[in-house]
Amino acid sequence: MDKKLYIQISIVFGIIFIIAAVYISYFKNSNIKKDYSEVNKEEQEFVKGNDDLITKMSYFSEDNKGNRYEINSESGVINPDNSNLILMDEVTAVIYLLNGEKILISSNKATYNDDNNDTTFSGSVDIVYSDHKINSENMDLSFKNQTAILYDKVNYISSLSKLSADKIFVNFLNKNTKIEMNDEKTNILVQSRLKNVSN
Repeated sequence: MDKKLYIQISIVFGIIFIIAAVYISYFKNSNIKKDYSEVNKEEQEFVKGNDDLITKMSYFSEDNKGNRYEINSESGVINPDNSNLILMDEVTAVIYLLNGEKILISSNKATYNDDNNDTTFSGSVDIVYSDHKINSENMDLSFKNQTAILYDKVNYISSLSKLSADKIFVNFLNKNTKIEMNDEKTNILVQSRLKNVSN
């Protein structure tokens, strides 16, 4: 009888030992793995956040006529909603026309479309070409059409005149410039830069 009781007690302790071993090896390790995976996930998200920021960005393109476009920025990110759009900071750009002319552009920010090269510049936009200098808050550039629309607080300076307007359309190929005010009743302020020649 004592032998039978001894066997039963041994079996009970054996079952308890097996249950404890399974609990420790399975449930506790799975919690550790879960915690590790969560930490790893956080690290991946952190790394991803760093990888999204690209420094010293440069894009180059050339149209079928030989005109070239180069845009550079100190830093930028790819738009998460549209991978063709690049959001740039501290931007400089140059258009090299086939006739040898260069158009220089700088701005605080820009949105560059990698698909068609269209660029929206914003924040203290400066553009210089030939003897023309234009400053505005915003500019929409179409490299394909070689045109630009500058708007919001536009100031234009050339060798002949200085003016302020709401909007300026520029065609870089034929040098046509169209100046507008948002309110047609408002006059464009023009100042002559010609000096009077005394006899």
